[in-house]
Amino acid sequence: MEEILVAKAEDGQLIYLTKPRNPNELRRLKTDNRFFCPDCGTAVLLKIGDIKIPHFAHKSSAACGSGEPESSLHLQGKILLHQFFIDKKMSAEMEIYIPEIRQRADVLVDRKSVIEFQCSPIASSDVARRSAAYASQGLHFTWIAGVTEFRENKVQVLHIKEYQKEMLLQKGCLSYLLLLNPETEQFLYFSNLFHISGGRWVGKVASMPVSRQSYPFAVPKPLSGKEFDTVCAVFSKARNAYIKAQFFARNRYKNPFWLLCYELGLDMRELPETIGVPFRGADCILDHPVIWQLKVIRAYRHGISSESLLSSAVISLRDQSNADAALKVLSDYQHFLKEVTAAGPNSGKQSEVLYDIYCKSVRKLRK
Repeated sequence: MEEILVAKAEDGQLIYLTKPRNPNELRRLKTDNRFFCPDCGTAVLLKIGDIKIPHFAHKSSAACGSGEPESSLHLQGKILLHQFFIDKKMSAEMEIYIPEIRQRADVLVDRKSVIEFQCSPIASSDVARRSAAYASQGLHFTWIAGVTEFRENKVQVLHIKEYQKEMLLQKGCLSYLLLLNPETEQFLYFSNLFHISGGRWVGKVASMPVSRQSYPFAVPKPLSGKEFDTVCAVFSKARNAYIKAQFFARNRYKNPFWLLCYELGLDMRELPETIGVPFRGADCILDHPVIWQLKVIRAYRHGISSESLLSSAVISLRDQSNADAALKVLSDYQHFLKEVTAAGPNSGKQSEVLYDIYCKSVRKLRK
C-alpha cells in the first residue's frame, strides 16, 4: 500500500501527520472519522503501529500514485523537510499532486519550488523524467538523497549510485550531491567529485545540522590547496590498487593495461606518477583514469590530436553528447604532461599543476 501523511476528513478538512501526536488522540481520530486521499478521492486507512510512524495508506496498492510503499526513512525525511520550511515561516505543502504532470511532489515550497527526497534506488531515467516534468511547469526542483550511515567530514572514497548522479546539483562550475539523514537531522554534502571508476569517486564530505541550514540551501566551497593534496593522495591509493589488480589479470594479451604499457615501453610496476591522476569532469569517459591517460600519452607520441582520439572512439564516452566535456579533460591532461615534463621529474610540480587546473575548472583564485 502507498503510504501518505496527508488525508482529507469527511468534512473536507486536511489532516496532517507531520508532527508527533498522542497515541490516544490518534486512536480517537481513527475511530471517529473516515479518511480519503486528497488526490484521487478514494478511502485511505489510518495506520498506527509500533515500528513505522503513523501514516495513511490506500486500501488498494493500485488506487493512486505509484503504489510503492514508503520506508520509514522516507516518511521521517519528508516530515523533517516540511517542518524545516514551516520553521522558516515559509509556505510548505506535503505530498501535493500536480495533475498536469501526474506527479506528487514530496514538499512544495511557496508554490514554486519542489523538494524531492529520494531514499530507494530508481532508474536514472525516472529522475530525469520527473525533473523535466517539474521544469515544464516552471517549478524549481531540488533532489535530496536519503542516507542513514555516518560519514566523517573529510576527503574520502564515495560510492554514488547511477540514479544519484542524475540528482547532482549544480552551482556555477561546482556539482555536488545533497543528502539528508533524518535520524540524526543532518544534511550531508558530497562535493568536489573526482571519478575513479563505476560508482566510486573521491570527494569531500561535509555535514550541517538541519537547524543551521538555510534556504536556498547552502552551497559547498571549492577545495583549498591542502584539501586538494588529500584528494590526490586518496586518488593515488585507488590508482595503485587498480594497477596491482592488473598484475593478476587473465588473458593479458588482450588486457588494455598490459598492451598499452608494452607499446609505450613502460614498467607497469613502476608506472610514472603522472599516469592515473584526478581531473574534474572525467566521469564522461568510460575508461579507468589509468587507461585513458595511457591512451593520451600514446596519441601524443604519435602526434594524434585529442579530437582524433574521440572521433575514432579510441577513448570511449558514456554519451556522445559529452564530447566537448571530454575534449576539455583530454586537453587539460596534455597541458599537465607538458608542464610537468618541462619542469623535470623531481621538481614537485605535479601537485601544483593539477591544483591550477582544478582551480580554473571551478573558477577559483588560488590562495
